Amino acid sequence: MLPVIFDEDILLKYAKEHKIQPFRVKQIFYELFKNQNIDWDSMTTLSKDMRKELSNKFDILNLTIDKVLEDEQTTKFSFKTLD
Repeated sequence: MLPVIFDEDILLKYAKEHKIQPFRVKQIFYELFKNQNIDWDSMTTLSKDMRKELSNKFDILNLTIDKVLEDEQTTKFSFKTLD
């Protein structure tokens, strides 16, 4: 399981190790929190190469379906999170 990109400490450490400029980190958080993007391809302020690199290193959302309950009119999902 990949680390979640919403952890600022992990992202800042990664950026420092990979010599990513600080304004790029701000762009990432802007896309996540201001634009509420949860899809790497929608983050058009980042280069395609950076989006690909980040998608290989980080998850945006880390949810898995735990349970599905269905009846005639509704479907309910129970999710598990990383924490």
